[in-house]
Amino acid sequence: MTDDLPPIEVDFASNGAPVVIIGQVETFDPLEAIRLAPALVDPKWVRAYAQVVNHLAHGSDFDLIMDPAAFHTKYMATYDTEDLGEEVAPGAVRLHNFGIPDFTEITPPAMVGTNLVFFAENVFMGIPYKVVMAPGAQPQYVPLGLKE
Repeated sequence: MTDDLPPIEVDFASNGAPVVIIGQVETFDPLEAIRLAPALVDPKWVRAYAQVVNHLAHGSDFDLIMDPAAFHTKYMATYDTEDLGEEVAPGAVRLHNFGIPDFTEITPPAMVGTNLVFFAENVFMGIPYKVVMAPGAQPQYVPLGLKE
């Protein structure tokens, strides 16, 4: 990426598991990623850190929310165009089934004290989650509260 970080690539292993390649070393664990690239915890690399953590935790099941305003616009555009008369069926997901998040809670990735904090969209459902990763711990994904 630059002088402070070795090259970092997100990918999937042959068995489908999310993997991050740091330099030339593969890792499946966000804590190992920090050991391989300690600069990731520097606040100036918070976006890269969030991408690595999110990918290792859930592969392509969650998309990082880097631009909260763009996410708000996209969410509401989908919400406002849903057909409320459409019959609810298995596998059919509508944002109306969940509600509207408090968009003011959603921020770009940041270091809050020593914790990595970011927001990610569940790709299948379309709803946002808050993710917190404390030092030495695995990331915790918690859906945002939604109101009708």
